[in-house]
Amino acid sequence: MTDPQSPPKHRGYLLVITLVVAALSLVVGLAGVTLSAIALGRSDEASALAKQANDKPVAVAPTTEATGEPPTPEPTDPASATPDPEQPSGAATTPADISPTADYTVAYQGEHLRARSVGCNGNFMAVDLDEPRVAGEARFLSEFGVQGCNAPGEIVTNLAMATVSGPSATPFDCLETIRTDPGRSPIAPTQGMTLCLVTDQKKATANGVTQKIVFVTVDSISVDRETVVLNLTLKAWDMPQ
Repeated sequence: MTDPQSPPKHRGYLLVITLVVAALSLVVGLAGVTLSAIALGRSDEASALAKQANDKPVAVAPTTEATGEPPTPEPTDPASATPDPEQPSGAATTPADISPTADYTVAYQGEHLRARSVGCNGNFMAVDLDEPRVAGEARFLSEFGVQGCNAPGEIVTNLAMATVSGPSATPFDCLETIRTDPGRSPIAPTQGMTLCLVTDQKKATANGVTQKIVFVTVDSISVDRETVVLNLTLKAWDMPQ
């Protein structure tokens, strides 16, 4: 026989289950609402911080006002300036420093030298213009030399020099020509040519002699077994101090 109380009891179980499910759904819904509220709050906080950052003025780096005037360079001591290696030291005394009527003292005259080159090896026969004398074969130029193995050979020098009209020219003519029409080494010599040169002032001082103006006249040119021979006549004046 069927129990007449069974259906109500079954319905009671269903009611309990329904209530439990509803409660769980309510809890889940409340949790979702809570999480949404938290996320919304954080979003509002981030927006506020961003707005504050945008509203905050940006610091501008200070600028230095230009004075409009370039810095004044310090004066350079002419004595400490680096000399031009291409400028012969003999050019230190120029016609602007020497009067045309200055008293030039003859240091020597009528000195005859026979300068023979040393062939085709690139060395040269050095000539000392202070004594004067043929100083011998040299590899490095000191002030004046003869080189080459074919006529007319070459005259080489590192001194200030020029070609003048002849041995009768004056020392002032020499200085003026060096100023207006200086020569350039090496020089191809010709018979009768007169070169004028100004010796190295520093070297002269170091050797205890005077700086000189020297005339070198080429008397003749010849070739002897692949050496060039120049017969020279020299005359010199002491440079006025």
